[in-house]
Amino acid sequence: MIKVTNLRKRFKDLVVLDGIDLEVNRGEVVAIIGPSGSGKSTLLRCLNLLEKPDDGIIQIGDATLDAKKYGRGDVYKLRKQTAMVFQNYNLFKNKTALQNVIESLIVTKRIKRDEARNIGMALLEQVGLAEKADSYPITLSGGQQQRVGIARALAVDPHAILFDEPTSALDPELVAEVLQVIKAIVQRQTTSIIVTHEMAFAREVADKVIFMADGNIVEQGTPEQLFDHPQNPRTKKFLQQVSH
Repeated sequence: MIKVTNLRKRFKDLVVLDGIDLEVNRGEVVAIIGPSGSGKSTLLRCLNLLEKPDDGIIQIGDATLDAKKYGRGDVYKLRKQTAMVFQNYNLFKNKTALQNVIESLIVTKRIKRDEARNIGMALLEQVGLAEKADSYPITLSGGQQQRVGIARALAVDPHAILFDEPTSALDPELVAEVLQVIKAIVQRQTTSIIVTHEMAFAREVADKVIFMADGNIVEQGTPEQLFDHPQNPRTKKFLQQVSH
C-alpha cells in the first residue's frame, strides 16, 4: 500500500531524513516512535508532499512520485491517496464542526451538499460528536477538535491515514478520548501510520513499530519485539528513558 525508497530530506546543512526505506501493507497499522528531532513528522509530511523531499521514490496506492522529477498532477494524485490528522487540529475557525468535515467532499470530490452533510453527520457520530455538528472550533475542547480532525480525515475515504502526533497538543485528561477514537478506526483495517509518543498505545494498536533516530530507521518489528526485546542499544536507551 505504501512503499518509500531512499527518501532524503535536508534543511540547509541539517539532514532530517537520511535515505529512509519503508513498506506498509494494506490494512497495517504502523507506529513510529523516537526522540524529538528524529525526523518522524518530516517523514509523514513528505508522504503527502507538505514537505518536499530532496530524493527518493514514494508509492502510495496507485500513485508513484519521484522526488527528483514530478509535476503538479503527480502531487495531486499522491495527495489523494492519504488524509492527515495534525498535532494542532488545523480546523477552519470560521466553519462549524460539520462544515470542517464536509468541506473537502464538496470542494474536491464535488459531492452534493445534502449527501456530503449525511456523510459528515455519520462521521461525527462515529467520533462521538454528532451533537456538536453546529459548534465552532473555539467552543470545543482540544480533544473534541482533534476528533473533528479525525472525522475530516475519514471523510475523503483515503487509502491510508497519517496521524502526526495526534495527542501531543492535548491536556493529559483529553488524550484518552482521542486515542479511543483512533483505536476504533484502526481496528477496522484502515491502513495507518501513527507518529506518537504514547508508548502503551503504540504497543496496543500497532502491527509494526518503527524506532527512528537522527533521520534513520534504527530498528523495526512487532510491538513485542521492539518493546520487550529491543536489539539496538539506541532503542534500549530510548525505551528506558520514556518508561521512567
